[in-house]
Amino acid sequence: MLPYIGGRGGTWVGGSVRPDSLGFMAVSSNSAEARVLGEPWALRVAAIGVLLAVGLVVLVGVAAERLWIADSRVALLVSYLAVWVPLGGAVVVVGVSVRRRLGAVLGVRSGAGSFVRGLGLRFEPLDLLWGLAVGLLARVAASLIEIAGYGQMGGSPALLGTPVYDGWWLFGALLAPVLIAPFVEEVFFRGLLLRAVAGSTDAPRPVALGLAVVVSAAVFALLHVLDAESVTVVVVAGLSTFVFGLAAGSVAAATGRLGGAVIAHVTFNALVVLPAVFGALG
Repeated sequence: MLPYIGGRGGTWVGGSVRPDSLGFMAVSSNSAEARVLGEPWALRVAAIGVLLAVGLVVLVGVAAERLWIADSRVALLVSYLAVWVPLGGAVVVVGVSVRRRLGAVLGVRSGAGSFVRGLGLRFEPLDLLWGLAVGLLARVAASLIEIAGYGQMGGSPALLGTPVYDGWWLFGALLAPVLIAPFVEEVFFRGLLLRAVAGSTDAPRPVALGLAVVVSAAVFALLHVLDAESVTVVVVAGLSTFVFGLAAGSVAAATGRLGGAVIAHVTFNALVVLPAVFGALG
């Protein structure tokens, strides 16, 4: 279950970088990695990852409702793993396959580092500014949507229970929502899925990028409303996460890196989680 928490670009060719006008290297038709990611199988693997995550989220929701998992701490861990494992697994499968196909089909030698760079998993100092600004603006937009839908910011106060400050608390309150989830989700949605969608269409590049940003944002929002308890929550949480997905995808497309998107996601979640944590500590 995904809990709703109300530089320079270039194209890699033969191990070198050629600058792009938009800085988005993975959808260039001249990039070996992009040509492989643009093949239908890569998008199918990403789709399978999403379907598996949806199925597992639903299954975990049923298990929680019927108390099949008695320990709430274990239930929380399982709810995160239900999403992280299939999405992360899809990235790994595509990475291994890209490396093999580059060697077998295109005759290009490619290591794991090349695929990581092809996903845009790079950080530059400017990404900090991008990320903080986008995360803050997206959280303001989400708060306005919540006020319109709920009459207040957030559907209900964050329930942390009676805190027991151990490893489980650290994981559930900070590590999972503020650090691990933003990284895993951005690598999949704005790394793999966005690039696979953009590379799989013959539309002009700006149209392909725009379509990819919208699709990745829509799927991102879908996974955040699977366990919603009412239509209002579906609309508010779905619209809020969709808006954030559009913003994060636009940053990834504009910079050619995931650094800004990851930091934006951290900021977006932290602005809700940290006040609740500090309130519990106080």
